[in-house]
Formats: sequence, structure tokens, C-alpha cells
Amino acid sequence: MEIYIEQTFLINFFQNALILHMTSFFIKEKARFWFLTSSLGAVVALILPFFNLNGFFKILIQIPLATILICISFSSKPINKFLFSFFTFFIFTLLLGGGCFALEQAIGDYPLFVVCLVSLSLFFVVKFVIFYHNRLQRIKSFTYKVVIKANGKEIEEIGYLDSGNVLLDKITNSPIVLINYDVFKQIYQNISLISILGKKYNESINCAHYIKINSVGGANNILAFVADELIINGAQSFKNPTLALSFSGFEKSFKANVLLNSQMIFGG
Repeated sequence: MEIYIEQTFLINFFQNALILHMTSFFIKEKARFWFLTSSLGAVVALILPFFNLNGFFKILIQIPLATILICISFSSKPINKFLFSFFTFFIFTLLLGGGCFALEQAIGDYPLFVVCLVSLSLFFVVKFVIFYHNRLQRIKSFTYKVVIKANGKEIEEIGYLDSGNVLLDKITNSPIVLINYDVFKQIYQNISLISILGKKYNESINCAHYIKINSVGGANNILAFVADELIINGAQSFKNPTLALSFSGFEKSFKANVLLNSQMIFGG
């Protein structure tokens, strides 16, 4: 019986700690007294079996318990923040407990390390989903609709506002907007990649010149040219902007083919 009690306490303590961490990660607030609250939840889990409650009452009793744990671990004011923390904690509790219950129904009783393994697996899956969702939301908040007019073409693209892009073209004295090869190819269809890499561009590129860019990997010279107009979100218009061709692969990170200059949005 002693071994069973110790295992039950350790399993519930471990799961409570993971739930608190997931809640903390999701609501972006560090959990206080996580050891105390995890222990409290584990003690309640030890006591409940003695009351021989059915499934409904077991779930029902989780509500006041979750309320106490949330009040101890996170700030409870204002009320909407408390409710958000409460429902986040409660959902993660059901998710983690449901995952372990489903496995138990499938294969029967299993040892302690399997419970920990299942809980950790669910923890990392949920954390990855939350991280990826937050990253997409951050990218979306800095995403703009961009129209580029150059060489008689009008191209619509998605642009990402890069706060780190403060590049200034010394020749045109204007902010530099980075584009990838897909955008460049739409503007200048007759200019091959080989000629660009070999710096053998022809006069069809408007005000073509090379700009020295310093990066972590060292200094690189990238092709720059002047477009006719760049329009952001159908509102801000920039005449004769400087565009520079980048092969850094920024489109993979920012899900956009155009990297806007921060001075165009915030000024400078």
C-alpha cells in the first residue's frame, strides 16, 4: 500500500507540475509556489479514492481545487484574467488526465515511467502547438499587403515588417526593402540567376548597383535597384523605393517574400 501511495503522489505531483507549466506558458505568467500547488493537488488525488466518488463528482470537485491552485499560482485580478487562467488550467488538466486515461483503457495498468512518458509527450506536443500558434500570431501582426510597381509590372506580395531592417542605401539615400528571387523574377523575367550571381546584369535594371551588407556570416554585396512605387496596405505610398535582392531565405522564417524597412512604418 505504501508503494501505491507513493507512486500515486509522485504521478499526480508530476502531472500537476506539467499542467502549471503549460498554463504558465500559455497565459504568459510565471507560476508562483508551483511545488506547493503541485503537492496540494497530489494530496487531494490521494484522498479522493477513499470517498468512492463516481466520475461526475470527481470532475466536479476539480473546480474548487483548480480555483484554489490558480489563486495560489497566478494573479487573480482582474476577473477576466482569472477566468482565462482558470479555464486554461482546467482544459490542460482534462487533456493530460484524458490522455493517460485513454492509454489505460487501451492497454490496462502500466508502470510509473509510462505515465511520466505519456504526460511528457502530451506536454511537449501542447507546448509546441502553443509556441507555433504564438509565432504565427506575432508574424501576422507585422504582416502587410505590399504592391510593387517596377519595370511596367504591378506585383502584389505579402511584406513583413522587420524591426531589425534599418538598412539605408547611400546612393539613393532611401530605406532598403529586401525582396527574394521570386519577387525579382516577376519584375525582371529576362534576367537570369547566373547573370545576377556573376554580377553581369544589363541596363534594363533601373539604377542597378550593389550594396555591401554586414551580417553574422560576414559581408555580402547584394544587388539593389530602384522601383517606381511601393504601396503598403493600400495607404502608404513610397515613390522610387530602393529594393535589394536577398538570398538569405528570410521568407521561410517570416512567411513573406518582402522584408519591409522599419523606417517606412515608424519613420526615422
